[in-house]
Amino acid sequence: MANGTLSIEQLEEGLRLLGRGDTDQNAFWDHNIEAFRQTVLFAIFETSEALLSPRIPLRWSVELESQLEALIQYMELADRYIARQSANRARALAFRSPPPRIH
Repeated sequence: MANGTLSIEQLEEGLRLLGRGDTDQNAFWDHNIEAFRQTVLFAIFETSEALLSPRIPLRWSVELESQLEALIQYMELADRYIARQSANRARALAFRSPPPRIH
């Protein structure tokens, strides 16, 4: 794994777990969203680098551009999930805090 990214095997295992239907999806994503986001970020970087190559055939350029658009959508989904996680944690902490004491 590079920079906290998921390997192909880990991504495939995650798909299998989610596909079985007996996995709590929220718990799965709570545990894996940061690594998934890092993986997508790395894929965006690699795809962008490939697109900068002057020797890339047109058919590959078109395919990579399409993949880049999908990766950006995955990144946006991950960012929204992480924002929701943060908001939920903040609300949970607010409810756990003891009420202010009035004297």
